[in-house]
Amino acid sequence: MLKLVDIEYRIGERTLFSQVDFNVNKFDRFGLVGANGTGKTTLLRIISGEISGTKGHVDMPKSLRIGYLPQEEIVLHGNKLIDEVLQDFHKHLKALSEIGKSLEKNPHSKERLKEYTRAEDEFHSFGGYDYEAKGYKVVHGLGFVKDDYNKLVQEFSSGWQMRIVLARLLLNKPDLLLLDEPTNHLDIESIEWLENYLENFEGAIIIVSHDRYFLDRILKTPKGKIGVYEIDSGEMRRYRTNYSGYLKESQIRKQRIVHLAKIQQRRIKEIKEFIARNRANKKKARLVKSREKYLARMARIQVESERKKMKVCFPIQTIHSRRIVELKGIGMKYDTKTVLNNVNIVIERGDRTALIGKNGAGKSTLCRIIAGYEEPTCGIRKSSEKLKIGAFSHEILLKLNPSNIVLEEVAQDAPSAVNINIRGFLGLFLFSGDDVNKRIDVLSGGEKTRLVILKAMIEPSNLLILDEPTYHLDRDSVAAVKQAILTYQGTIILVSHNRDLIESFATRVIELKDGCLYDYPGDYSYYLWNKGKNQPRLVSKKSKGRIKESPQDKLRRLIAQKEVRRRHLRESFSRPGVLDNPRKAKKVFEEYQRLAEEIEELEKSLCHHPV
Repeated sequence: MLKLVDIEYRIGERTLFSQVDFNVNKFDRFGLVGANGTGKTTLLRIISGEISGTKGHVDMPKSLRIGYLPQEEIVLHGNKLIDEVLQDFHKHLKALSEIGKSLEKNPHSKERLKEYTRAEDEFHSFGGYDYEAKGYKVVHGLGFVKDDYNKLVQEFSSGWQMRIVLARLLLNKPDLLLLDEPTNHLDIESIEWLENYLENFEGAIIIVSHDRYFLDRILKTPKGKIGVYEIDSGEMRRYRTNYSGYLKESQIRKQRIVHLAKIQQRRIKEIKEFIARNRANKKKARLVKSREKYLARMARIQVESERKKMKVCFPIQTIHSRRIVELKGIGMKYDTKTVLNNVNIVIERGDRTALIGKNGAGKSTLCRIIAGYEEPTCGIRKSSEKLKIGAFSHEILLKLNPSNIVLEEVAQDAPSAVNINIRGFLGLFLFSGDDVNKRIDVLSGGEKTRLVILKAMIEPSNLLILDEPTYHLDRDSVAAVKQAILTYQGTIILVSHNRDLIESFATRVIELKDGCLYDYPGDYSYYLWNKGKNQPRLVSKKSKGRIKESPQDKLRRLIAQKEVRRRHLRESFSRPGVLDNPRKAKKVFEEYQRLAEEIEELEKSLCHHPV
């Protein structure tokens, strides 16, 4: 269907990648991964025909239909949402109508008849009269509501405009679908809908993404091949597995190369020592010459140099209050739109909360109110006097001074202790050498994100509020942020559509829907299980409005809560702060044992409880 032959791409003297060869056949599904700047988007643009490689060529039939969703912002204007999505459908109808009118005037024209038959076949292969109904389903699945259908496209934010383009793309049923970070602008619900849609997609797919859940679900097909292509140091390698398999195999491969390189170095050393010992020995002159030729011909195993990785650590400031933030009867309106309605929530010390919900549900608004950055329309916010907030949000990102250089931007808010070694801090976030003198307005999205996260960690905090902190970051930087969140000893509220991150850290999941909060006091698996049971516990209404919990479900919820706490205690055993403090270690171990006994008793009750 499509073949890349010896593709190379250069930017000035820098070779982005070279000797890229691969085939894509109908039903094949591939993930394209690599660090930011390695050329993933460039390769997609070459495949789509937007640009050409500096060397090599792309073989494909002229009839091949390619659909490409770019990562960069798209600007739409002029049409209503539904007209924008259905414009290709209307073009086909118009073409059929025009040919039909021409045929009516000259019904015996064989050329016109063939033209009409061809246009009709194309229309039906495109979706026919079912296209319009499917259009509404796709638009709804991507999170739009009925009131949005007749709005002008320019009224939507760039993220929602990207969904409009994606809807049109999916409806056109291309032979090859190219998606560049398609989950960046989607909430969890829309990502799950897209996963379901792509599972049944009848065509080939190439996806640039670092979303493990998403790629693992898409990279499986009974009809075609699957795999992950990694671009690294200008080379491309294929792993014939899904994304989780790729992560394991790439690590094993790197370890094997290091091992083989060590063996080779030992062998080289032995040969050189033999040559040095016997160079003056005429009896072994032939042997020495042979070994010298062998060394000259030997292909050296190149150990890949480790890429610089971001190092994140959020420092903690002690707080003793149990309740650190409390919201009572919070309501929030913008003009006539109600975003939050009678919200009641208590954030307790040690909570590790994932805040989820559709885009536009009010997650960022709630974060700002919890942080005290925005006053609600009604209700009361109480907080501990010792509360110290570390925050990341895209609003803070937009407030970066575009005329500042990186060094100035960090230094202006940094305490004196940080300013003494400010270049060291910047180096941890991959800003070294001339990078520290870059102006903010020339930074990439990933660089700006790293900069705001750095500003959030230069002062100790006891409540972290992170609103999509992994957006724009590559795999290594996401891993660094994830590790920092896991090791942070304070309280966390995280807004993210990264399900892998949520699963790894959350001990409480709060879903925001229709202005109300639904509390799931357990990890992400507990949330998914409870969602499957359709029994959310409403916390923003009075108790009489709550859905009644069965005795069995209550036992399962308690077990899930205690299991999460026990897991975190088990992880804390190896931390220096516990290992070096016998009194603290004893306290942790006693709580761990008590939880184990309580879980055992609850499990016995669940087994013997009548259904």
